[in-house]
Amino acid sequence: MKRHGLLFLALTGALLTSCGGPADGTPPTASVTASPNPLIAPGTVTFTAQASDASGVNQVMFYDNGTLIGTDGTSPYQATKAYTFANNGDHAITVKVVDNKGNIGQAAATLKVAIADAFEPNDSVTTAAPLAIGGTASGVITAQGRDMDYFKFDAAAGDMLKLTVKSVSVDAKSTLDPYVMILMPDGKTILEKDDDTGAGLESEIRFNAPVAGTYTAVVTSFDIHDDATATDDKTTNTYQIALTRR
Repeated sequence: MKRHGLLFLALTGALLTSCGGPADGTPPTASVTASPNPLIAPGTVTFTAQASDASGVNQVMFYDNGTLIGTDGTSPYQATKAYTFANNGDHAITVKVVDNKGNIGQAAATLKVAIADAFEPNDSVTTAAPLAIGGTASGVITAQGRDMDYFKFDAAAGDMLKLTVKSVSVDAKSTLDPYVMILMPDGKTILEKDDDTGAGLESEIRFNAPVAGTYTAVVTSFDIHDDATATDDKTTNTYQIALTRR
């Protein structure tokens, strides 16, 4: 029995040696980062994994709250994903690193999505958010140095309308001194503009629509309007825009 056992061990050792040594059961080392983090404006986040293993890395799989978002087999190991206001909250980002022996290493990080403005991106005439006559919308002049928010509405020729942009009167903590313009349906010609006709430093425009069409209201801060080099991106630059008949 002893000779049989010694023979088995000798054969096993020879087999392992012929296969390149004992089986590799060591998982890869891994870490993952997200950029930007936190995300405060709609956009794309890049996830980068650091991964290494003695046998080599075969592939890296990226997950957001358990859902696969990308796979990469070449260093630098990366994946991307776009986020909007609807994705606000903490996201559990995990990676699984598979080495060339089939071992799996894991790492995790938290991505915080904290987009303040539900209407972003609405930074141009073509991406303007809809605003109905009789409706309101809330926004924030933030997330970029010279933010301008665009809203579009349809009006008939002769419609008598009032556009107001309120800040401190609807949010006592607001730091926005609003400036608003109304663009004609060509998206370029300014029909009306206002800085402080409303309560305090707030804005209000009373106007008659000269022609039927889709008009655009542009909201920004007075500092941005007044100085071509100024930036104003406080997260407290909150406002409410309202369009009513008069």
